[in-house]
Order: sequence, then C-alpha cells, then structure tokens
Amino acid sequence: MEKENADFFLLGSLDDIAWLYNFRCRDIAYNPVVISYAIVSKNEAYLFVDKEKINGEVEVFLRENGVEIRGYEEVIDFLKSIDKNSKVIVDKERINRWVYKALPEECKIINKANITTTLKAIKNPIEIENQKNAYIKDGVALVKFFHWLDKNIGKIEITEMSAQEKLLEFRKEQEGFIEPSFGTISAYKANAAMAHYSASENSNAEIKEEGFYLVDSGGQYFDGTTDITRTMAVGPITDEERRDFTLTLKGLINLSNARFLYGATGHSLDVLARYPLWQAGLDYKHGTGHGVGYLLNVHEGPHRIASVPNDVVLEKGMVVSIEPGVYKEGSHGIRIENIVVVEEDIKTDLGQFMRFEVLSYVPIDLDAIDISLLTEKEKAWLNDYHKEVYEKLSPYLNEEERAWLREETRSI
Repeated sequence: MEKENADFFLLGSLDDIAWLYNFRCRDIAYNPVVISYAIVSKNEAYLFVDKEKINGEVEVFLRENGVEIRGYEEVIDFLKSIDKNSKVIVDKERINRWVYKALPEECKIINKANITTTLKAIKNPIEIENQKNAYIKDGVALVKFFHWLDKNIGKIEITEMSAQEKLLEFRKEQEGFIEPSFGTISAYKANAAMAHYSASENSNAEIKEEGFYLVDSGGQYFDGTTDITRTMAVGPITDEERRDFTLTLKGLINLSNARFLYGATGHSLDVLARYPLWQAGLDYKHGTGHGVGYLLNVHEGPHRIASVPNDVVLEKGMVVSIEPGVYKEGSHGIRIENIVVVEEDIKTDLGQFMRFEVLSYVPIDLDAIDISLLTEKEKAWLNDYHKEVYEKLSPYLNEEERAWLREETRSI
C-alpha cells in the first residue's frame, strides 16, 4: 500500500479475506470461507460480517490482532464516509457494483489485482509440509477406495453415485478431514468424455467389468486442500483406449520432469503436457493446471498452466495441478492429475532454474499402459513415483490393502 501511496485496500474476494485474517468458515459448500468484506487502512483493519458467525474465540483472536469487527452491511456507510481525496486499491474484477459505487466519486481508484492474491499463492514451508500430510491421508483414502472397487466390481452393483459415496466414506475416516473440496466427478466410460461431468439420478451409470472409470475428487483437511484425478481400467480396454491413456501419462510425466528457467509462466510450459498428444493428433480443451489453496478454494490464482496467455511467473512455493487428458464423445474420457509445488533447482551463470516436486501420491493404473510407447526415462519416472507411493502409503494400510498396493506399484 505504501508503494502505491494508497490509503485503503478494499477486499471482496472471500478466499483472500479468509487468508488475510487467518480464519475459515463454512458459508459455501466445499470452500471454507465466510461471506464478508475487508478493508485495510494505513493503521486499521476491518472485517464486515454477520457478527453471529463469529464465536468468542475468533472474536478475541481478531481483536488481539487489531481487526475491528463490524456488521456486514456497514461496509457501505464506511466507504461513503471515507475522505473523498483517498486513494483506494481495489480489484474491479473481484468486487461487486453495490460496494464499488459506495466509494466517493472523487476517490482515486488504483485498479490492480488484490495484494493478497499473490501472497497467498506462495505457500510457506509449514504450509507445504502440512499439505504433504494431507496428500498422504488423501492417498490412503483413494487406495482403500480403489482396492474396494477392484475387489467388488462385478460382485455387487456399483454405480457412479454409490462409488462416489464410498470414496467419501474412506475420506471421512482420515484424521482432520472436513468435507470434499469440490463436487466429485465420478464417471464411467462415455460419461467421462464430459470433462466436468456430474453424476445424477438420470445419468447414474453402473460400473461394469470393462472400459475406464474416472474419478476426479479432493478433500478439505485441516492440513490443506487436495485434488487428484485417476482413470482406472475396470476390465478389458481397447487398443485405442490403452494408447490414449499412455499418451496422457506421457504428457503428465513430461511436464512433471520439467526444468525451467526462473521467469517462466504456466503459459510457456503448457505445451510440454500436450506435446505427446499433439503428435497423435489429440488435444484437450481445458487448462493443464490450476493453483490450489491452503485449506481454501481448490482453484486458486493468479498462476495457472494453460494455452491461454498468462504473465504470472511461477514462483517457489506455488502449488499447481498437472492434468492432461483425452476425451472422445460417446466412447471414453481419460484424465491423470497430480499436484506439484514449484521448487528451486540448479543455478548456473544463466540464472536460477526451477522444477516441480510432486505432492500427491496415488498409483497410476499400470494395466492401462502400452509400455512399448514409454521411453526408458518415462519408465524410470513411473517406477520411482510408484516406489514413493508404496513407501508413503503402505504404513497406513492393512495387510490385504498393502499386498494390493504392492502389485499396483510394481516396477515395469
């Protein structure tokens, strides 16, 4: 604010407010935020919120940290009363007209991205370690789920919706689990060709012993926010499906292995995930990666990995997904997603190079791969990844589940 010579910072994005004042709420499903506004001046900080939502402990915490609590709609009178010569930082893309028009017309508006957005995107070492814990818990839940699916498919009726509920049961068993981080995508065969499919009573397909089953899901834990996608062959698959799965995997590995010079953006790296698919005349019509919050929104900016131009540099500590896919209408859909964090790599006379460290550990279906399409380097990456999956998750499984995971993470 001093750099901009600003008197006020007006904030209307709920995840930014939750991060700024270090609290969480349950006003919106999947997103642990509170409906509110925040205003920071040079000497004061204000939270405008329904006071009934603030319990005694939180009220004391906020007041001890210099945050004044006011009623939700009091934000309008507050803004109308500020000095007309004030300079106010506000992101016009993330504020509503009701609040924006309350500012005196004479105020100088400094329209820029919220100050908090970049700050919260760069996770500190404690946040990263906690998120690693969350992904171990999430990986355990998913392994238990896939083991259950593998043992029961064809023996009992399993639908997209019942599978989704079973996965939630396994997540609820994990310490610190709060709720899903978004609506689960549980999709069998042709339904998975819709990238953002949501199973309903009208579309709820029975999962049978053939083809692909895709599940894209995540959890809110006190340790952090998770997001993971796996596509599993639940029975025989076609040569085309096997090829598409392998090319998707190659895209995931290619980008995961990237070493890139500091200053690179997600836009400049996006092609690494698409390249193996492009060589076969394939593509996917969504971004390759999005930022992930820390016990906040599962989609978080300002960084992303996408073919759409983006000038946000990938900084150390930024968490982002890598999720290439193949979608063929009426046939099948494939997506393989891991979450990574940006880390520093080697430094040379040409500058600092960066790399990705994987945070999410869940087996990738070896039975769906055409191994002849993988290079030796890709096989080595997959073997190393699966070795870590087993080491990290096996201590939390029973003997039968460990045996299943050992087979699913075998070397190729």
